Amino acid sequence: MTNKSTKQLDILKFIYEKQQQRGYPPTVREIGDGVGLASSSTVHGHLTRLQNKGFIQKKAEKTRAITVTNTGIQALKKADILALPDTSAPVISTPQDIISSLDEDTILLQHNSNTMINIGILNRDYLLIKKESAIPDGAIVAVTLDKNNDGTSQTDVYRYFKERNQVRLQPENSNLKPVITNHVEIIGKVIGVYRNEIN
Repeated sequence: MTNKSTKQLDILKFIYEKQQQRGYPPTVREIGDGVGLASSSTVHGHLTRLQNKGFIQKKAEKTRAITVTNTGIQALKKADILALPDTSAPVISTPQDIISSLDEDTILLQHNSNTMINIGILNRDYLLIKKESAIPDGAIVAVTLDKNNDGTSQTDVYRYFKERNQVRLQPENSNLKPVITNHVEIIGKVIGVYRNEIN
């Protein structure tokens, strides 16, 4: 593997890990500092190549609008530099095993939609949800929304943004529109993903 390809993998890993740790991606400057590149133009060049390969999605007009795609996550797994669950030999064999190890502030929730597929959270994945009193903008959260006039509700997963007197729930799926609402019950922040099958 060439040095350029290795550096691109380093950048891809850095973006993914910061996204998971903080709930939002790093800036170009943070990426440069994180992988040892002093030139922002060099970082931009690597980001463009990663985007052309389908490993990330980014919007040029926004400094933090960078997300690692499912293709990018698979590339990291293939390169053996990302510690994701090994579905061929999982450490935890069933969701019940996870449940037994949870504390009182953490729950296990099965995700039953495609709202977050662009960042590798797939339909039927199990999510570890941490109950938190303060949710930062950009965090991935599980929420309960009133969907129908009959009072029934639905649980789903989005990125959370507080905007004036409303909340914007942003999906990571280019085919879906954000949900703007005044009424949302936040279950908690997503802190982990478990998959016991290939979806």
